[in-house]
Order: sequence, then structure tokens, then C-alpha cells
Amino acid sequence: MNKPAFLVILLSSTLAFAACAPASAAEHGQASMDPAALAEQDVAAQSRGEVAAALALYSDDAIVQYGGLCWTPCVGKAAVQKELERRVAGQNHATITAKYVSGTVAVIKTEVRLGSIDNSGALRSIEWSPGVDRIIVWNIYEARGDKIAAVTLAGERTDPQTARFIQWSQSQALAK
Repeated sequence: MNKPAFLVILLSSTLAFAACAPASAAEHGQASMDPAALAEQDVAAQSRGEVAAALALYSDDAIVQYGGLCWTPCVGKAAVQKELERRVAGQNHATITAKYVSGTVAVIKTEVRLGSIDNSGALRSIEWSPGVDRIIVWNIYEARGDKIAAVTLAGERTDPQTARFIQWSQSQALAK
């Protein structure tokens, strides 16, 4: 099965499962937070370069998968912290362009740019690879109570720049 088809099946089954879940976190005596709010806080903290603030949003056994250091899933706060540090060091700046929520799952579409903030507060864009100054990423956030339990990433392959970036990053991985 190819990766795009797998990711579509994963996304649809995750949303279907979340929609069918019979008991909420509140029914189990756990504090519950809107998963989109958790996602927004995570994206904002990472874009500000605040690793500790982002990491505080994750559960101790959180999973991040399919991006950066986490092509093999990063499990636990120590592994997630390394990925967050990588993103901050890379000066990633994400802007949320769409969001969808079902139960404890939020699907967040982000436009991610690599760059640095200059003295005026403007983002100076840097190319990741030839012809790529931003990518589109779908982030599937799963919340448990008031923490992020899992984040699954998928690049939007129908976007020309993102497709070029995916192709370039795969060629870099093969060269190693």
C-alpha cells in the first residue's frame, strides 16, 4: 500500500473511531481539553521557540510519528523533546490554515516555513530545498484528558512545494 493511501485510511479510521467513542474523559473523572486548543498551543509554542512550553502539553507516554526524527515513532517525553528541539533549532514557523475536530481528535492543517524572525518581527524565509520555502502539513492530534497523547504528521503531496520537499528529503535519506 502506498503512503498517501495509508495516511488517508489512517486519518479516516482515526476520525471514525473518535466519533464513535462512547465515553468522554469527563465521564471518567479526567479533565478534558479541546484537542484543537492543545494543538494551537503546541504550534504556537514551537513557533516561538519555546520547547519547554510545548513539551508540557504532552503526556508522559506521548507518541509523535512520521516526520523529522520520528519516522520511526518517537515514544515518551524524552523522545518527543528531541524532535521539538530539532524543530525549534530549524526555526520552523507554522501557521494554522484549517482545523477539524471530532471528539478527542483534532486535524490541523499548517503551512510551515523555515526561517528566522528579523529585528522588525518579520519572518525571513529560507529555502529548505530547491524551490521550497514552505510545506503544507496535516497534523492529527489525539488528546487524552488535558494532554496531547499522539501526533501523526502527513505532508500534503498534492501541493507542488510539499511534494518537491518530500522527494528531496527522501533522496537525502537514501544518500546517507
